[in-house]
Amino acid sequence: MYEVEITNGENIVFVNSIRARSFKGFCWLWLHVPAIIRSVKQHYGAYECIPALVSPLQIVMVSYWLSYRELGEYHQSLSHRRLMDFVKRNPHALGMYFESYAPGKSGKYINGAFGLAKNFRRKL
Repeated sequence: MYEVEITNGENIVFVNSIRARSFKGFCWLWLHVPAIIRSVKQHYGAYECIPALVSPLQIVMVSYWLSYRELGEYHQSLSHRRLMDFVKRNPHALGMYFESYAPGKSGKYINGAFGLAKNFRRKL
């Protein structure tokens, strides 16, 4: 079991979801979601990305970032701009939400280091 020791107070938990609202959005989602996940995982500021399939029409991703600065830099990246360009050109194809949190206390992890534990952990 692990408990997270949040020592720098800068880490960010970012939750976002993309839902297809049309056939065009569905096709775009399934053609591009692997690249979106890869781009988050490869960004130097993200140390964990956990994607989840909610339904054939919706995915949710929880990602863990070193700080708002790195998350903002990803927001300006080419990968993110491509997503937003599609949304601007096709405003009714996808529904999305984005939420970010600065974790204020530790969590507990069993049999593995996930989420914040990838960056901060100590054995209990």
